[in-house]
Parts: sequence; C-alpha cells; structure tokens
Amino acid sequence: MEEGSSFQDLFANLLRKLKDADKVAYVSEHFTPAHNVDDMFSFLWSLEEAHQLLTPRISRAEKSETKAEKFRAEGNKCYQKKLLDKALELYNQSIVFAPHPEIKIEKCPDGKINTTSNERQEDLVSEGQGTSCCTSEKEEGYKALALGYANRSAVLFELGQYEKCICDIDYALLHGYPKILHSKLAERKAKCLIALQRRNEAKSLIESSLEALDALALDEEKTKLSRSNLQSLSQQLDKKFIDIHPNTKYKLLFSFENPSPPKLSDHNPTIPALSRSVDLAFSSTQGRYLIANKDIKPGDVIAVEDAYSKVVHLDSSLHNHCTECLARCLTPVPCPICSKVIFCSAACRMRALASYHGPECDILTSLAVLDIGKNSVLACRIISQTTFSQLKNVVPVYLAESAEKPPASLGFDGAGKYISSDYRTIYHLVGNKQSRSVSDLFKRCAMAFVLVKLLEQTSRFFVDAAGVAFTPSVGDIILTGSTLFIHMMNLPCNAHSVTEFRININNYQQSVTSEIGCGAYGVMSLTNHSCNPAAARFTFGATEVLKAVRFIPAGTEVTDSYGEHYCVQREESRIASLLQQYYFKCACEPCRHHWPTYCGLLEECMLKCVSCNNPIDFIGGKCSKCNLDYTKTSRSEKFNVITYNWMEVVVQLKRIKEEFDLAYKGVIAGNNSTENINKLCEFIEFIDRTQVLEDHQLMVCVVFKAGSTTWNSILAHRYNNTEVLKTKEFYKLLEVLNPTKERFQEVSRSPLFLKALMARHPLDRLLSAYRDRIEDQTHVTSQAREYGPQILRHTRGLRFESHASFNK
Repeated sequence: MEEGSSFQDLFANLLRKLKDADKVAYVSEHFTPAHNVDDMFSFLWSLEEAHQLLTPRISRAEKSETKAEKFRAEGNKCYQKKLLDKALELYNQSIVFAPHPEIKIEKCPDGKINTTSNERQEDLVSEGQGTSCCTSEKEEGYKALALGYANRSAVLFELGQYEKCICDIDYALLHGYPKILHSKLAERKAKCLIALQRRNEAKSLIESSLEALDALALDEEKTKLSRSNLQSLSQQLDKKFIDIHPNTKYKLLFSFENPSPPKLSDHNPTIPALSRSVDLAFSSTQGRYLIANKDIKPGDVIAVEDAYSKVVHLDSSLHNHCTECLARCLTPVPCPICSKVIFCSAACRMRALASYHGPECDILTSLAVLDIGKNSVLACRIISQTTFSQLKNVVPVYLAESAEKPPASLGFDGAGKYISSDYRTIYHLVGNKQSRSVSDLFKRCAMAFVLVKLLEQTSRFFVDAAGVAFTPSVGDIILTGSTLFIHMMNLPCNAHSVTEFRININNYQQSVTSEIGCGAYGVMSLTNHSCNPAAARFTFGATEVLKAVRFIPAGTEVTDSYGEHYCVQREESRIASLLQQYYFKCACEPCRHHWPTYCGLLEECMLKCVSCNNPIDFIGGKCSKCNLDYTKTSRSEKFNVITYNWMEVVVQLKRIKEEFDLAYKGVIAGNNSTENINKLCEFIEFIDRTQVLEDHQLMVCVVFKAGSTTWNSILAHRYNNTEVLKTKEFYKLLEVLNPTKERFQEVSRSPLFLKALMARHPLDRLLSAYRDRIEDQTHVTSQAREYGPQILRHTRGLRFESHASFNK
C-alpha cells in the first residue's frame, strides 16, 4: 500500500489486478446472497491479491513534545493579544500533543475499573478535590503537559470559567509544574475560590502557600512579588465585595450546554428502553416494528436509549467532542497514548481506555487516511468494545439463534428481555444480504478485510481474557472478519446519526442541526420509516430520544423518518433513495397516495369522518362514504362511534390556529416556553384527530376514477354522461379557454371547466402526463407540476357541490 492511500484506491487496485488476471468471474462466483458471510470472508482471506493490495499501513497519532511546545508558544502570543478563543484552542492542542504518564487500568472481578493511584488522583482533580498549590512533591514530571494546563488555566480565569480553571491548576500541579511558580497558581486558584464564594478554602490555600514559600528557602527578592500578592489577597478576604471581573468579550464561548435527556416515566417490561405505551410487533412484509397500545400525544416520550456503541466523526468534530460521551468539550483531557482524541473528563477517559480505545488508539489515524466511511469506523468500535474474547464466546451462540429462532424474537436474551447494552441486539439487526448485489457484497467484504488487517497490526485487539496479546489463528481472523462483514451490511441500514443543535443567536431560524457522529441503537433500529413520520429522534450526546411529533392512535404504527420527508423531497426521489440504501420500496401513506411537497399542499379545511376517515361534505354535513351525520354531535349505534358538529369544529380550529400562529412565532424567535410548546402540540393533535391529510388519491376518488385509464373516461364517469363532452356549450367554452395560470383561475368556476380541459389537445396531454406522474414515477413534466395542484384544488371544490347539482 502506498502511504496515504484511501480505501477506494486500494479497492480499485484490487479490481484492476483481478481483471488483468481474468479472475473477476471466478471471484464473483463466491460473493452471492446464497453464500454465508464466513465463506465469503474466508475466500477473500485466501486470495493472495487481497493481501498484496488491501493491507494498509499503520499510521499513529503519536505524542510530540516539540509540537506541544510549538502550540503553547503560539497560544502565549494570542493570550498576550487577548485573543482568548484562539489561545484556548492552541493550549488545548498543546495539552493533547504533550507526552503523558501511563495510565494502567485493570478490571476487578466485579467488572468495575481498578486504576493506579495516579489516575485516581486525576479523577479527584475532575471532581474538584485536587492537589494543593505549593505542596506537590512532583518537581520532575511531564513539563510540557503541566505548562499547557497552567497556561490554559490563565485563559479560563479570564473567561470566568472558575471551576474549570481550578481543575487545570490541579492538573498542572499533578504533572510536575515547577515549584518556584506554584505561588502564581495559588493566587489564581484563590481568586477562583473567592469568585465561587468559597472564601474559607481560599483563606486556607493562601496560608499554606505562604508557608510553602518560606520552606523553599529562596532569595527573598525572587518571592517578594508572589508573597505580596498573596498577602494582599488575604487582606481582601474580609471585605464584603471583591472585584473580580471576567472578560465579557467571549461570554458566548461557553454558552453551549450538554442537556440531560428526559426520563421514561413508565418502561416497557420486556424492552426497557421503550415506553409502556409501545409494543413490538412483527409481520412478514414489515419485519419488526413498533405499535402504539394506547393513544400517544405529540411531545410524548416513546423511547430513551443509550447507544451500544458510538463514534465521533473523524473530522473537526474529533477535536471538540468527547470520544466517549460525544459531549461538546472546550477544555479536554487527553488520551495518554495518542494525540487523536479528547475526553471531557478523567471518568470518560477511564471508561474508554478500559473498553475500546486501547485497540482503537493505534489505528484511528489510519482509518481517517483510508476514508473508509463512518459505518466502518463504528463497526471497528463495536468489536473493539465487545472484545475479541467475548466475540469468540457469543458469536457461535448468535449464529445458532439466527438459524433456530423466528425473526421476531432475535435480539431477546434468555430471560425474554431486549436490552440495549446486550451485543446480540446489534448483531441481529437486519443487513439485507439477500437483496445485495455481487459487487456490493464483495466491496463490503473488502472493507472488513482492511479493518482486520489494521487490527492485526495492533497488539491491543487480539488479546485473551487476561489481556495478554497472542497471534491470531486463521479461525480467529475469520471470526473477526465475518463479524465485521455483518456490521458492514447492517450498520448502513440501522446506524443513527448523532447530532447537535447549533443556535444562531442573531437569527434563530438559521440555527442548524449538525451531525457530529453516529451510533448503534438496538431499540431505535426497530422503528420503520414513513415519509410522514409519527415520531422523531433527538440525541443528547450518545443518548437518543424518540418523541411523538403527531397524534398516534392506539393500534397504529410508530414510524420514524430515515431521512426522506414528503414535504421537502419529491416522491420519486424519496423512493429511489430508500430503495438504494435500505432495500425496500416505500409504501407509506404519502408515497401510496402521491402527496405533493410543501409547495403543492392545499389550504382547504377537510374534516374527516371518525368512522372511515373520509372527508365530510360541508354542503350536506355528511360523510361522503358512510353517510354519517355531522350536523350535530350524536352516537351511531351502527358504527359504534360518536360524531361531532362540523361547524363547531371549524370554529374551534380557527381559535387553535390563532393560538398556534402566536406560539409558532415565539418559538421561531427563540422562545421555547412550556406554554408555546404546549400550544404547538395541542394544534398538531387537533389536526391529526380531525383533518383529512393531503392526499392525491382523494382527487381520483372525488372524480370516481374507478379503474379508468384516461381523463375523458374519468369525466364521463363523474358526470354519468358521455354526450355532454360534445355539446355546443362545451365547445363554446373551449374556444375562449387559454390555459395560463390567470385564465386557469378565472374559468375554474365553470362546471364545464374540466370537460374543456380534457378536450383541448395540448392540455389533454398535459393532464395525462400529470395522471402518469401519479401512477408511473418515470413520467414527469414541468407543466404537470405547475397545473397539478390547481387541478386538485378545482376537483376538491367540486366535491363540496356533492351530487345534488347533478341529480336535479
């Protein structure tokens, strides 16, 4: 492999080699849906060409004292110019690159993490119980690391981040900050304690620091300034108010928050990440899916799940998000080995080092160079987190489950529970192997091959239960590779994005949601797609929350969006995109009934029947299908439903709409008050309960399409008279008809309007094209897009004329 080669380069070289050797057909025979993953990976591993051309070089992100000093020097220049945000970034880089003491982590028999005393001390620093200034015995330590923390503490003090400043001071002392300079840190820390109203601690610190200065036995001139500053600060402690002003220029720098996710009030007994209001169902056509067992209102929390595994994208997100919890972090602690990742705390660092980051540490840079895709990085994280010794124990069990258990029960453990932290929930996710092409299977197998080659070159993945490295056998390689191959197929169909919301304080409407990583969620992956989803996902770091965004009646499916939505994407585009990635042809309501995008939505109020969900005729006040009366509230014994007075509902709709408009304007302006949110949810629920949603099929129902294949026959059926199309009046109207938008609106009141449209030859083709767009997605015309919504608007107007005008 050439240094810096991407996976696409490696794969292209392999394909070229196989083609030159006339082996393409031979290799292709071994990559079909009929072959199992073990056989496919085993075959690829046996190919000499694969080893020659798919073996990447390890590229490590090593520590560098030279780089650490360089970043710190640049940070000092920015600090002197009071460019505090730039200085903070540079000091962060200095800390990340600085050599770091080893952190040895061992797992106790009970599964808890046992650390060295040094790491426990770092943990205490994070908890605000750090080393006292001027009392640390460490003189010779990790100077670049200590100086980086000390300098960053100065920036944090000026930014008013006093708790963080104290932590950095303690880290600096812990890693060997020069004793002669301890008093400077003591003064800074004392000011932080005073600002935090912890004056007794500040007093004790000042006293101990003055004693430590005496013990240093230095020339009095060298300690005079430090002693004077500490004594002056001590004298101010008795004052009611001490003037400590943070720099306000960068007050928004730390204005972000990592909010905590909501809690489920009542858990599903077998799937704890789900609400009790939701059950798991299964069908041969839909697979596993979620269904409401009671009415769910907009805003209700349906599921809360921690990711089984998650990764930060290998881009700029890696430099300001914790690789363990994915929280945004501007004051990171570094990995002790590599300079590639950051952590928001010593606790997150310990969890990562005790789990996946050991094997991953050596190969992250190589993964970034390979540009092999986010799902490959996530797959690597999953098996590193699970560990090879556990894979060897559980994969044979999971393979047996796949062969013996019905699809509906896959992912459930022996106790009948579906637990998000159980690897089997991720292993058994659908990968659509049977629908994949030979080329797709071969490429994904090659990705798994490259990942195994990387893991083989590190000494931290192929280790036994005691953590001792060993040389893997071919069987070990096949087990690892085939497992990665499975994830190369199931993650593109199931992995979820992890996002953060970035608020534009100058224009709230320009705030954006940005993807920072992705994760594997066993429960969230059970939701099916709809282009008009009933629920939406939100991420809180690595925790994902599913909330209802519509009213979901009991017995209906809880759907999510896989990224395609009818309001903003055309039907043919949505269907093609979903088919390409997820291997199903979308048959949700907007796709079945050909809903228009947002721009083509109609504004008419159409109330629906509580029995059959069809529109109510405003003229007669009855359902157009089952004839239920909606002129008053009454109970129908025949259909066992209670109807409503449609005029009262229209009045109620007007009131709720006015409240919604005010609340919506407030939210858009940044006022996310509980009152505003409740008004939005109330409006959404009311609309879902009472309104017929936008439905292209309604048009053809209104004109009684009934299997007709031409618009002329549709009209003939609508008016029950084929002769009317040949009348003198009809042709008289036809002579003056000009199909412009303005003329379209002007003449659309005529009862013969549609008849004229059908007969005019050029427009007849237009309407046929529009009909074809509904029935055949390959026929689309720009004119059809322009006139289609207006044709719908006219036909909906005819609906409210009922049949009375034609039966007189």
